Amino acid sequence: MVFDSETPKEHGKFWEELLHCQMLTDNEGGYETRLHLPEQRYLDFCFPMVQDPDRTIQRAHLILAPSAGPLGGCGNDPGQALESRRDSAGNEYLLCAGEERKGLELVALQLACSDPLRDATFWSKLMGWDIVNQIPMTLAHPSGLGPQLIFVPEESPKTSRKNALHLDLRLEAGESLDEALATVRSLGGEELDQQWGTLPWKVFTDPSGNEFCILEPLPTA
Repeated sequence: MVFDSETPKEHGKFWEELLHCQMLTDNEGGYETRLHLPEQRYLDFCFPMVQDPDRTIQRAHLILAPSAGPLGGCGNDPGQALESRRDSAGNEYLLCAGEERKGLELVALQLACSDPLRDATFWSKLMGWDIVNQIPMTLAHPSGLGPQLIFVPEESPKTSRKNALHLDLRLEAGESLDEALATVRSLGGEELDQQWGTLPWKVFTDPSGNEFCILEPLPTA
């Protein structure tokens, strides 16, 4: 998860403390912290320094729920009450209503799109995740564990301004960015011309115009 931020450390610390993450880096370029997931998986939260990030229309929302107990399908229950909260930078996130427990956990990322079925299919094929619910369209890791990805109808079309919150995907060993580009295009996505020179990642948009990045595999030991 990438949060464009004018105050990376403060912003990163907010989420680190809220979700009990592990700090990775803290420097002038930004702040990174890691959320550990089941089966030795993890999700990194990155907070690069970005001046004046666009929060006028927020298309991506994290959904949290009280931890230490059954969640009851909080994230993908269309009748579930969701409370609106704000992080330290003013980004909205959603909290499942329910019994107060010690701590919160991330149960889903909700993404606004122009066609939930089309975009769920795009992301399912791109990531290898399963469609587990259709109202709303919901993807889950094949293990059934960890946060889900939920697609909801957008209130207004995506503009040319970059989303302040977006996903980064990391390739597995042996995979290449050129192969990823071909896959994204075949599924209806596009590569963005980033004009930043040669970087170890590429920037794309899904069929609704939501930005995401694909990063090269981690170096082998």
